[in-house]
Amino acid sequence: MNVVKPLMMISIVSVTLLLFILRPFGLLDDKSPLSSTKTTAFVPDELMAALPFGQDILAARDLSRFDGDEALLRLSLLEQRGTFEEHDLYKAYYYMIMNNIMLRLGRIDDATGYTKRLFTFAEDNNITWLRASALAELAIERTKRGDFVTANQYLTEGVTIAKAINFDSLLIKLYNTLGVINNISGDYGQAQQFFHKGLKLVENYPEHLYYSKIISNLSLIYINLEEWSKALEYIEKAKVIYHTGARLEPGILAILLVNESNMYFHLNDTENARSAYEDAKVYVKQDASARLKAILFKTHADVLYLEKNFAMSLDVSHQCLNSKDINEFPLQKALCYTSKARSEVALGNNIIAVNDLNIAIDYYENLSSRSGITLSNQLLSEAYEKLGYEAEALKYFKLYYQENKKALFDRRQSEIYQLEESFNAETNRHALALLNTQHELKKLALERQTLGSRVIFGMSLCAVFGLGYVIKKNLDIEKKNELLQCSNTDLVELSTRDALTGLYNRRHFEYYLQILNQDKSLYTDRCFTLAILDLDHFKVINDNHGHDVGDEVLIEVSKRFQQSLHSSDLIIRWGGEEFVCLIEQKNNVDSLDRLNRLCHKIRNKPMKTDCKDIHVTLSVGAVVDISAAELAANSSDLIKLADEYLYKAKQTGRNQIIAESRNCKPVLDNVVEINC
Repeated sequence: MNVVKPLMMISIVSVTLLLFILRPFGLLDDKSPLSSTKTTAFVPDELMAALPFGQDILAARDLSRFDGDEALLRLSLLEQRGTFEEHDLYKAYYYMIMNNIMLRLGRIDDATGYTKRLFTFAEDNNITWLRASALAELAIERTKRGDFVTANQYLTEGVTIAKAINFDSLLIKLYNTLGVINNISGDYGQAQQFFHKGLKLVENYPEHLYYSKIISNLSLIYINLEEWSKALEYIEKAKVIYHTGARLEPGILAILLVNESNMYFHLNDTENARSAYEDAKVYVKQDASARLKAILFKTHADVLYLEKNFAMSLDVSHQCLNSKDINEFPLQKALCYTSKARSEVALGNNIIAVNDLNIAIDYYENLSSRSGITLSNQLLSEAYEKLGYEAEALKYFKLYYQENKKALFDRRQSEIYQLEESFNAETNRHALALLNTQHELKKLALERQTLGSRVIFGMSLCAVFGLGYVIKKNLDIEKKNELLQCSNTDLVELSTRDALTGLYNRRHFEYYLQILNQDKSLYTDRCFTLAILDLDHFKVINDNHGHDVGDEVLIEVSKRFQQSLHSSDLIIRWGGEEFVCLIEQKNNVDSLDRLNRLCHKIRNKPMKTDCKDIHVTLSVGAVVDISAAELAANSSDLIKLADEYLYKAKQTGRNQIIAESRNCKPVLDNVVEINC
């Protein structure tokens, strides 16, 4: 017994020392995940589901989104039991369900009435989340009626409330409606941002009713921007999301199919436009909404126009303008007038068409609809030309041309936004990996700092074990450092290179300008030429031969750029078929001559592809004789100026260079044009 007690004490002390030594190595750390700081989202359905009749009411709500008659019957059974008088939440959901039912049955004013009752109920009972929900519904109703000012007021307040209480599922609906308003108003960049905000939230709610709606609305942006491949991509994605959803609201797919038919109308694809319209017609039969029926009339009129059945198209346009409650929906009425005017022009009734288009423009201007005004100006120009009023025809063609130029800029901005979104997402992923690695390195560094004193303290017991483990840890640290350095090098290279052509990308151009701006010694006696180069008719290549052949052409063009330019020249793939070239002017070499030789290099030898040899030409807009100081300080303005000259080169025949001198070392008097 006398021996056992000391042995027990020695064992306890030894184990304690061992645990104390092993602690810094993390072997005994709690492996449970760190507690999340993410704020819990507010979900009213969870509150409802916890109540006695909550599941029945939620089932009625879901049913009301796609079958008004059946939902009304189920609601009546609950009402007979007095269910909705037992709890405030029951009453709130009753108003929301009745709003859905009235919308399905086409009773717009009744639906608005229930929404207003919901808003009053929320105010009387001081229910903040319910107020935000009512504001969202009122905003949607105002948007459909073209009252964007009031709708934006409701949406702004709704977003503020939803953010404050983390009501993410409602924020998705609010962002979608804001995107719709900006899309109609022609602010495509802002619309795109709102839709993408909604999509980021949808990631946490894959079954959300608005998932396919947002994707469908994004497709409409690209239709307006004439980005057909992108529009079709979003349409197909929205279809998949819709069909995999648990609850199907027929109006959602009907609008999606109408968008698809509209896209094929602009592409003069009669067969697919008709097919999409016929599919949409099936779903409209399940939805009594007057607005949706007016949209379908307009789509039918457009399809008939494509089929050159102008008389029938005119008749359907009349049906659209005479449809029930059409005056409540100014955008739909304006679109019907536009379709009618198009058919009147085809039938030679040009005076009537002019009158219809002037009415449509009044509606579009009240709605600030850029796309509608642009289309109307184009048709007015055509109608006046056929009437022999050349001055009026020219006036409206200029208005159409100006708006079309803005649309071209919006299209480029849209591409830039997509590229930036993609790059930022990739950068964020790499940054997160880097932060995790740095965190691990800090932990290892802390272990090394505390290791010395702890090992000395317990050296008599486990010196060999501690030394071996330290060596192993140091080797691990060195290995992780090596991997991290390799990873960082790869990230820099990936972030500044275009994956398809191997050329530098916009990120490298920004780095170049930063260096130029930081090192003032580089400003002395240096001049540059900044040029934007764009392949002519590249869309035709993609349309006729496919995007794979288009990619082959881009790769070959990039090789010729690299072969023709000096190693000191900078060539950037800016996006799509557009490139930016920065040439440093040395030894009195004329940069315009160099660009002209580059045009000949592209034009004189066809591009070999797997499909066939393809001839390609370049249009170039350039600003020459730029000082280094001006380039560093005003790069955005210079790019914009070069882009304007590129646009002029495109509009005046393509296959040419249009340039302006900034007179760093004067060699040009003004703007020059060079035919390649």
